[in-house]
Amino acid sequence: MPTEGGRADWAKLTAFLSTQSEDEVSLSWSELGRIVGTIPASAIRHHPQWWHGDRSHTRAWRAAGYTLVRVEPGRAVIFRRSSPIRPSSLTAPRQSATPTATTPTRSTRILQQIMPRDALLVIPCSKRKREGGEAWTGRAPQWPSALVSARERNREAARVDVRHVLPAWRRYSGEFYTAAQDALTSAVTENAPLVILSGGYGLLRVDEPIGTYNKIMHLADWPRGLLEDLLIAEARHAGVPTVVAFAAASTDYARLLRHAPWQRAGLTGLLVTVTGMAQGGIAIRETPRRLGQAFACFWMRSPAQHYPASITVEHLT
Repeated sequence: MPTEGGRADWAKLTAFLSTQSEDEVSLSWSELGRIVGTIPASAIRHHPQWWHGDRSHTRAWRAAGYTLVRVEPGRAVIFRRSSPIRPSSLTAPRQSATPTATTPTRSTRILQQIMPRDALLVIPCSKRKREGGEAWTGRAPQWPSALVSARERNREAARVDVRHVLPAWRRYSGEFYTAAQDALTSAVTENAPLVILSGGYGLLRVDEPIGTYNKIMHLADWPRGLLEDLLIAEARHAGVPTVVAFAAASTDYARLLRHAPWQRAGLTGLLVTVTGMAQGGIAIRETPRRLGQAFACFWMRSPAQHYPASITVEHLT
C-alpha cells in the first residue's frame, strides 16, 4: 500500500477518469496509488475531512466530471459521474497507441458539444490593465443595490480610479486577454452573453465602463452568495441553459464559481481550468495564457487538437 513519503500527482487521476466510459468507477487503494503515485497517510488519518472541501485532490475528480461516492481507507475509493452532458460521442474509442499532446481529450470534446453563443461566458479580470480612456460620465449598467454598495465599500482598498474609463473587456491586457483577443472581440461584436469576475467590481458586464484598480478577487470582500446569485440571474436573463467559465483552479474566481448552485437553478455549469502546472512564475503567466487560448478555441469552435495542453473541464454542481 502506498504510504506518505512522496508527492501524489492528482492531475493523473483527472486524466484517468476522463478516459472512462463507466458511470461508476471503483479503484482499489493500490490502483489509485499506481495512478497518482504516493498517497499521503493523511488520506487515512483524516478521513473523511481529507476527502472533502476545495483541495487539489478533490478538484482532480471534479475536473473529470465525477463525484466521490465512498471511501474505504486503505481499501478502495468509488467515484460516480456527475456530468449532465453525456452524449455517446463524448466517449472516445480506446486507442492502442500512446496518446500524444494533440490527442483530443474528453474535456475538449465536451466543449465541442456546446454552442458558444448558447452559453453565458464567464472570464476573469487581469492584473495588467490599459491606462487612459474616456472621461467618466457617471453612466453605468444597472446592478442591484447590494452590488453597488459592496463596490463602494471596496473602492478604497481596490484603489479604484474612475476619472477615465474603458469598456471592461478593453481595460484588461493580461495574458488571458492577449491570447483571447480576436475571439473576445468577436464575442463582444456579436453581443454574446459575457461577464467578467473582478476583484475591484465583483461582477462586470463586458461593455461596462470601468476605471483602473489594483485588487484580485477575494470572496470575503463580497456579501455571501451575492455574486453567485448575480451570475445565475445573468444566465437566466440571457436565456441560456449553460454557463462556461474560465479560471485558474486554485483561485477565488474558481471558488466563487464552485459555490454557485447551478444545478438547483436548472443550469449546466462548466469550469475550464488548467491542471498539472507547477507553482511559480511560469505558471502565473502560462495558466492565464492557456485559459485565453482555450477561450479562443471554444469560441471559434476549433478542432480538439488546437486546444492547449492540460485544459480540463470541471462540472459544477
